[in-house]
Amino acid sequence: MLGSLIPELAEALRGMRGIERTTVDAWDMKQIVDAVKATGRKNLITTGISTDVCLTFPAIAGIADGFQSYAVVDASRGFTQTQFDMGILHMQHVDVIPICYSNVAVEILADNAAPEAEAVYGAFGIPFSSLIFGLRQYYSQASVDTRENVGA
Repeated sequence: MLGSLIPELAEALRGMRGIERTTVDAWDMKQIVDAVKATGRKNLITTGISTDVCLTFPAIAGIADGFQSYAVVDASRGFTQTQFDMGILHMQHVDVIPICYSNVAVEILADNAAPEAEAVYGAFGIPFSSLIFGLRQYYSQASVDTRENVGA
């Protein structure tokens, strides 16, 4: 963490301790690498302020350390369009997978019937977020109907 977090992220991560750093590449800090490896996970999801540096460097370093590396490109930006584009090309050249923040959130969500699904889709400003709620109601009613018919 270099500087303070945006309020929404700080709230979402309440209780978690940040790691202060001054290195350009977050992956250069042993404390960060150790914390990531301690999770036991094999997928690395990375973002950063600048696509060509803050995002690209740790995403590529994660590949070198054996992670499947995903770069959240719409949560980063370049100071110029060229820097943004070249950062993405650089990462793709070494098999980092560019994704969007919605890909990450929906993949973590995993089930549109989850209680938080409507809030997740609503936060994206997706107009059909109410559809998710309707589907959840439909399937919960279908489940009740099935149980009633089995007992008949």
